[in-house]
Parts: sequence; C-alpha cells; structure tokens
Amino acid sequence: MSRTLIEDLSNEFFYEIFEYLDSYEIYQAFFDLNNRFQQLLNSSYLLFKIRHCYSQSKEIIMNKYKQIFLHNKNQIFSVHLWILPDNNQFISSFTIDSSFIRLESLVFRPIEPDLLISLLPKLIYLPRLFSLTIDTWSALKDLGNIYQLIFNLRKLKYIKYKATESDDFDITVSLSIATNEQQVSTIEYLIIDHPCAYNELYNIISYTPQLRRLKFLNLSESNISIEVIKPMTLSNLTHLSINNYQMTFDEFEIFIKKLYSSKLKVLSFTTIVQDIAYLDANRWEEFILQNLPKLEEFILQNLPKLEEFYFKYSTYFEDHYETPMYSGKRDQFISPFWIERRWILQAEIELDNLIYSIRPYKKRWYEYNTQHKMINSCDQLSKFMRLILVNKSSEGWPNSLAINKYISHVLTVTQIHHMETQEHFFIGKLREILDLLSELDSLQIYSLSFSQSTCLSREEIENLLFLSTKNQITKLCLEIIILIEEVYFLIEIFPRINHLQVNFIHSMDVELFVRLILIQIKIKSNHPLRLLCFCVAAADDEMVHKLEKMINIENLLVDFTVKHVMNEIYLQWK
Repeated sequence: MSRTLIEDLSNEFFYEIFEYLDSYEIYQAFFDLNNRFQQLLNSSYLLFKIRHCYSQSKEIIMNKYKQIFLHNKNQIFSVHLWILPDNNQFISSFTIDSSFIRLESLVFRPIEPDLLISLLPKLIYLPRLFSLTIDTWSALKDLGNIYQLIFNLRKLKYIKYKATESDDFDITVSLSIATNEQQVSTIEYLIIDHPCAYNELYNIISYTPQLRRLKFLNLSESNISIEVIKPMTLSNLTHLSINNYQMTFDEFEIFIKKLYSSKLKVLSFTTIVQDIAYLDANRWEEFILQNLPKLEEFILQNLPKLEEFYFKYSTYFEDHYETPMYSGKRDQFISPFWIERRWILQAEIELDNLIYSIRPYKKRWYEYNTQHKMINSCDQLSKFMRLILVNKSSEGWPNSLAINKYISHVLTVTQIHHMETQEHFFIGKLREILDLLSELDSLQIYSLSFSQSTCLSREEIENLLFLSTKNQITKLCLEIIILIEEVYFLIEIFPRINHLQVNFIHSMDVELFVRLILIQIKIKSNHPLRLLCFCVAAADDEMVHKLEKMINIENLLVDFTVKHVMNEIYLQWK
C-alpha cells in the first residue's frame, strides 16, 4: 500500500495553506526545513502577511521578523503591528525603502505620534502602498501635520485614522484648504475616527477629490457656522457614512447640500441629538427627492440612484428629563416612497435607550416562501415594522412603566407588527407588552417562564386566558425548547399560529419531537399550524427520509413535504 508524504504535495497546495498563516508561523514551521521548502519560502508566488501581536515575546519577534525583513522584503504583502512603547526602537530600526515592492497594506495600532511622524515620510518610497490604518492612543492636540504627511503618499487608496481625544484638550486639524498648485491625493476610501469640526472636514476632503467612500465618526463643535463654509463637489462619492452627536436635522440638510455628489448610492447617518424632526418621514422624503434628483429618474428610466439608506436615531427616558415626543401623523414611513425603495423602519429598546433605524429590506426568519426571492407585495412590506428588545443588564428589564413609555413612544411613530428578543420572558411581562402591541403578527423570543412555584397563580392563569383570546400572532419562534410540554403550552396560548420555529431542541429525539407535535395538532381539529421548522446539527437527506417514513406509517399527515436547508428541517402540510 502506497503512502503519501507531505513532500509529495504540490507547491500550489502549500501556497493555499500559507494564505491562512502569519509569516511568523510559516517561518517557525518551514524555515531551513529542507531545500524544497526553502525554495517555496523564497518564491515570488508567496506573499507574507506580518501580524505582530503584543503578547509575543520580544526575543521571538526580533529573531523571526528580522529574518523576514532581511531575506524576504520583496515578498511582504501586509504588515499589521501592535506597537507597545518598548517596541518603538524595534520599529524604528526597520529600513523602509523601494525594495518592498509588494507591500500594499500597513496597520499601526497603537502608535506614538512622534514615531508615526518619523515613519510617514519613509512610506513615500513604497511603490504599492494602497492601504494605511493608523490608531494613536497617545493624544496629539493638532493632527494637521500628520494629514499633510498622509496626503504625500501618492499611491494610497485607503486610509483609516483613529485618534483618542484627551480630557485636557480638544483635538484640532490645522490644515489649510488645498490649492490648485498642490498635488491632490489619490485616496478613494477615507475613514475619520476622531473629533473633527465642519471646516476641518472640508479642508481635509479638499485634498481628496477622488473619494468614493467617506466615513466620519465624530463631528465636533466649531465656532465656524456650517452655513459659511463653501460647497464642495465630490464627483465620485458613492458611499457616505456619518456618526454625529451634535448635528440637528437643519444642519444635516445644509451639510449634505454642501457636500454634493450626483453618484451617491449609499447614505448612512447615526445621531443621538434629541431633535424629533429626525422622525418626520415626510421631511426625509422631501429632502432626498430634492437633493438626489436621480432618485425619481431611476424609477422611470433606470438611471443612477440612491440605492441604500441607513439611519439611526436614539432617544432616552430619565427622571427629570422630558423626552421629545413625535406629534405628527403616524405610519408615514410606509408611504409609497419608502415601500418602493424597500427602506424599512424598526425600533429597538436597549436598556435606557430607544433607537429608531431605517435600513434596506432583509429577509427575516418567518419568510419561508421567499428564501430565494425578495418580498414583492407592498402590503407585506407595509406591515414589516419590527420592535427589538435588548437587555444586557444582569439586573433584568427596566420596570414596567419604563417599557410602557418606550413602546408608547414607538406607537406615536409607527404601528408594530413584529417583535424579537433574545431574553427569557415571564408570562406576565409578555402579557403587558402584547396588550400594547395589538397588531403583532410574529413573535421571536428565547423562552417563556413562569413563577418559581410549581402551580400557576391566579394572576398567571388570567394572563394565559388573555394571551389565548386576544393576541393575533400567527408566527412564533423560540430559541430553545427543553420539554415537549412547552410546545403544547405554546399551542394553547397562541391558538392562531400557522408557523412554528424552534432553533434548538434540547436533548430531544427528532422523530419523537415531530410525532408528539403532530399528534397534538391532530387532537385539536382545525388547528391552523401548517409549517414546523427546527434546527438540527445533523440534518441531512437520511433524516428527512426517516421523518417522511414515520409520518406516513403512523398516518399523521396526508399531503405534506419535508426538506432540509443547511441545518434546518422544514415540515409543511395542507
């Protein structure tokens, strides 16, 4: 019987493996192993990715990385360095020159400003440096000099610059606006992750007329009004992302008008400013149509348009604070303007925050019939509004009054048809929420719980009666079920469900699980349940065949189908 040795494997096979390894790991395993592997390491087909972690010992770093930089600098593709203060001398010792002919990406995280300023002029010699990521933890008051050095890198396409603001002073960017005589930057992707005032941002982007994607995460206050800043056109800008903590809707409108691009396809905006105008759907519609005229033309003539719109607005409730309430007409985010573009509003309650967001349509768990296509019905999309409950506190949910305030705020803006949470729910709490959300059609929760006692209290029985008679839920998803009795219970309190999904069946035989549910449905004549979905790690064609055989032999269903999609089993019947 012949044996296959590792030396018999092809070079292409090893190159494929090396794609997943850091250069240190490759050197550690194969350097000086034999002549064949030494040739592989020196081959121009192999590109090294250097990722130095601060947890590695200094001695190993000095030995291995010095060898790579000495013998294989023309094969280095990327360098990602986590730089501690005691490594500054090590980094400074590297000679960066044009011999790094394949180096395309550099990441310095974190790096001292003085060391960064000394390194940036050397990077100009790199012939293929397309990507640069900088993270400075030690605050520098003025970033203007660093930006000027970055703009001198003539091959750069992508730059992300993160700077931590000090408690002692505000970060500024002392950079004059670019003139016609200055050579502009080739940067196409710019991420600004540090405080930056209106005028400073406009001065920065005056150097980057080829920008395609712009993202800035912290627009700061400025003594200069946005209204006096000159307009600027970014002809190639297709993606714009803004995280802002101070900009009102009025200022946002002025800002976008001054930062004009006829090719803008994706707009993302996040704010915590307590300006209730952000929830005015009609104002958003008017603003987008007036400032992105191609949008209407696309509908009729298939011309360029704003394809994706992301928006996030956060508000909160506190004692002695009057939360702004929306007073306009409800359900304006389901007008034809929003539905035709498939931009969907949802609300999320996370601890003390209420977050409204708008994002493009994305298929949800209950859309069984649309696995390979999007919803086309305007009526379906108009009832797509979702409420998400997120509780990251070990102390449990805020009091009922707080939950009621949040939901009441949401209901001034939109009706809610779907609710999701990954939390345990006591039956009493669920009853309170469903009492407010009378139009709820789908519910996704982790699990349902009762009081600690073995017998139901009178209050819990009353809650059950309310749930079984009042709720309109037709689709139910539970993250976990431990006992089959939980399913029986759910069928009782949600008598209208036609779609039941369980994401984890704890220590339950699959055939037994399906058998008991179908027997229960058979006992309850005319029960509307017609689709059962559950996740099983071992889902395969054999499991599908066993279920089909069991159902047929025991005559549990007549007209049915069973199939699996990845690890999900779908059982549907008429």
